[in-house]
Amino acid sequence: MTVRDVLERHDIVPRRRFGQNFLHDPRIARRIADAAEVAAGERVLEIGPGLGALTRPLLDSGVAVTAIEIDERVADFLETEFASRGAFTLVRGDVREADLDRLAPDARALVANLPYSITGPVLAPPRRSRGSLLTARSLMLQKEVATRLTAAAGGRELGAVSVLLRLQWRVERLFDVGRGAFLPAPDVVSSVVRFTRIPGTRLPADLKEAVNRAYRQRRKMLRKTLAGFVADEAALAAALASLGHPEAARPE
Repeated sequence: MTVRDVLERHDIVPRRRFGQNFLHDPRIARRIADAAEVAAGERVLEIGPGLGALTRPLLDSGVAVTAIEIDERVADFLETEFASRGAFTLVRGDVREADLDRLAPDARALVANLPYSITGPVLAPPRRSRGSLLTARSLMLQKEVATRLTAAAGGRELGAVSVLLRLQWRVERLFDVGRGAFLPAPDVVSSVVRFTRIPGTRLPADLKEAVNRAYRQRRKMLRKTLAGFVADEAALAAALASLGHPEAARPE
């Protein structure tokens, strides 16, 4: 049964406010599922499962899936479609308001064909309060976002979000996905990105604030932007010099 057939049979209309572009290419879905590198018996948290394009290959490979879906009609379809799959758990709701600790405390990976409207909140530093097992993410993002996240040091595309993520995760852009792989077709090309947690890393609040301060004025000299928060200008200039940068160095 095609995606179009499912939409018509279940009276599902893709909603722009939910960023719904349903993946219909099973080969792409399999590659995204494989990119998470989750073993049989482990659990993944899936955001916005849609019609189950990623859910299906994950379950077929023996992975347990906890999926959170905001659209009630789509959730009804998923409950029917995977009713016989004991490893599938559906949660109805908005991931931006969800307690991920409660939803899937044992999830090792996050997998999603991510609606572009919630990319920011999902990529933000984890909100989990307890020790999380989440060590991998396999996400399909807007190509423009993927380019910024994997930009080389020194380029204008690199920003605060990219820096903060890469302090804790190894970020790899794996492959691009054309508009034709979705129904309805989005206006942009997508990219699949894999995030692998760097063991032992953490993100102190003062470090996060320093990075954000620096990039709020990315054309301003770091020793000016961070003076009084990290150290005085002279100390900052000396620190930059010790790293091989001029004292007039800017974030970009």
